[in-house]
Parts: sequence; structure tokens; C-alpha cells
Amino acid sequence: MTFATFAEFKTHLDGLGLFSMQLGLERMHEAMGLMGLARLPAVVAHVVGTNGKGSTSGFLDALARSHGLATGLYVSPHLTCVRERIRVRGGMLPEVDWLAAANAVMDRCAGVGLTYFELLTVMALWIFEREELDLVVLEAGLGGTHDATCAVPADLAVLTPVGMDHEQVLGPTLESIARDKAGALGRCPAVTGLQEPCVLEIFRQAGAGRPLWSLADCRAGDGFRIQAGASSVLLTPATLPAQPPYQLHNAALAALAWSRLAEARGWQFDADLCTQVLGETRFSGRFCRHGRVLVDGAHNPMGLAALCEALESAGEHFDLLVFQSMRDKTLEPSIVKRLRALATQVVVPGLALDRACDAVELAARFGPGARAVRDLPTALQEDGTVLLCGSLYLAGAYYELFPEQLL
Repeated sequence: MTFATFAEFKTHLDGLGLFSMQLGLERMHEAMGLMGLARLPAVVAHVVGTNGKGSTSGFLDALARSHGLATGLYVSPHLTCVRERIRVRGGMLPEVDWLAAANAVMDRCAGVGLTYFELLTVMALWIFEREELDLVVLEAGLGGTHDATCAVPADLAVLTPVGMDHEQVLGPTLESIARDKAGALGRCPAVTGLQEPCVLEIFRQAGAGRPLWSLADCRAGDGFRIQAGASSVLLTPATLPAQPPYQLHNAALAALAWSRLAEARGWQFDADLCTQVLGETRFSGRFCRHGRVLVDGAHNPMGLAALCEALESAGEHFDLLVFQSMRDKTLEPSIVKRLRALATQVVVPGLALDRACDAVELAARFGPGARAVRDLPTALQEDGTVLLCGSLYLAGAYYELFPEQLL
């Protein structure tokens, strides 16, 4: 199969189904074998968890690039353009490079039956293998044991906080979800963010005796001190004043990962540079203020609670909450109550995705005064300050309306 244009490839990709899923790594192993991608020449950091994967991956990529390394970054989902998912040396690749990767993979793997995410993963590996990179950061899509990225040999696993999400696939309890994420362990050293005790114990057992460094051991007052050799960096709300509170943990976990990689590989660890980079690096859809609108992609109980805590501690209040979520996400009554208290009015727009909640039904959960509207442009016609949250796909819909605001 050969694609003549990027648009033709995109049509094929969309036909695979954005949310299609087939558990198991058999297709990935077969495709990687056919493509000669058994092991990337670059160092690989594999980022797995429930919350903060995208930010932690982005922070780690930024730290490596600031220290002079050539990097590849693979993340998901995208907000407005699928090319956001694969970045080389900090930038998106042109359509012609995507087309070359798609044709290379489909030329050898058309019969493998790769899913949407698996195809993109193999394309990313093919691109990274040719770019003479020092470090590749791979963000897992869902889970760990069966996630396509888990088929890739890694040099460091980075475990972000684990919480309730994707229960229909990963299991109904925190322990079952943690056990699935733990499938990324046992093949390399790992670093972990702050975890519930039961999760940390599962990770330690799954680590098969390999080193596991915890961010909890780096606590220093209201922040974290990250050590690499004789150098150390102190990350606190005061040293990262432009970041929302929840990003402190993601930035610190990325710094811990960088410290372990730097020590193992003999790479530089500049404390001042780390503080500067972590303070300045921002991500679209993560606590981004665009005039009167604050956009945040929090979409599960842990993420929404962190968002509420950040806004409550700052005493913020909005004229309008624009909220939408996916039907398979848990929306706890306590979170609904906290979100409702942050705004005078609530508007739930329709979203053109099969997974999106019915706007009328979702609005009813917010109680009297909350209302459903046809779409996001209609919701944004309201005057006043706006908090827009509940789904990265809602954030993506916002940036499709205002692409100039993408970072």
C-alpha cells in the first residue's frame, strides 16, 4: 500500500478509528521485526502512568535539548493535528516526512493489522531510528502491559502518578490499574512520582530488583531537591512561579529522570539550566490562559481534583464553566460540586465525538442553572471569564477555533 499524499494517509489513519483498541503486543513485535526496529540506537525513556504523562515527557525532552542533546518525542493524544504526536529536536515534522514514514511502514507491514496507535508508534520508531538522536522519550498511550510503546526496549521507565482511569480496560480498582502500568517495569531502572502506598508496593515487586528511585525520597520542604553527582536543583513553587501547582510534581519527576539518565550516560546536569527550562516550558491545554479563557485538559478524577485545588488555593472564580467529558470517564459527585463552585454559570457544549457525553445528560449532573448548547462556538459566545476543562478533546476543539493560541 502506497499513499500519494498526506491527506490520503490521513484518510487511511482515520479509517482505523482514533479510539480503536486491540490488546496485546504481538502486532507490534511483528511490525518491529519486519522494520528492523528491534532496538533504537538512542537512549529510550518510557513514560507510563495515569496523570501528567504528557507534561512529564515534554519537560524531560526540554531538559535534554537544553543540555545539547538531539531528542525524539512521541506523545498522545494530539489537540488539533496528528503531527503533534511525533517531534524531532523539539519540532513537528513536515507532511513529506510523515508520508515517507507511512509508506515505509505500510510497504512492509500492511498485512499486520496495526491499529491507529500502533501504526503511529511504528512510524515514530522508524523516524527516530534515522535521525541520529541521543534520547527518545516515548509516552504510553494507555496502560503499560499491553501498550504499544511497551514493546520498545527502554533504558529508563518513568512512572507518573497512578489513579482511576480507563477502568473498563485496565480494571476496576487502583491496584488492578497499577498492576497493568507495572508491565513497563522489570526491563530497566525506573523513577516514580508520588504514588499511593499500594501502588508503590506493586511497582517495587514488579521491578525485578532493578533500581527504582522515588520522588517521595526527594522531598525538601514544599518542593523537591533533585541530585545528580555533586550538583542538585531545588524545585519549589517559588522557583517555578509561572507553573500551576500540579506541574511542580511533573517537572520534578522529569528532573529526577534527567538526573538518572545524566549520571548513567555521563551527560551534563546544570541545576540553574534545569530551573530555567522547567520554569519556562509550557504546554497547550495545560493550565493555559488565553485572555479571558483558561484551558486545561484535566479529564479524570485525579487531574480534575488537581485543577480544582490549584484554582481554589488561588481564590479564583469564573463567570462560566465550559465542561465536556468522555462517557467512559468517571465523574465523581464531589468533583462536580467543586467545579460547580468555581463558576457562576455552567454550559455543556455538544462535541462531535462518539465517546463524548450527551450534553443534556451531562448538564443535568451539574444541577439547576447548568445548560446544554449545540457546540463549543455557541458556548463561547457567553460574556465573561471562562474555565474550559473536562477533556483534552474539548481543549483540542478550542484550539481548532483559535489555532493561533497553540504554544
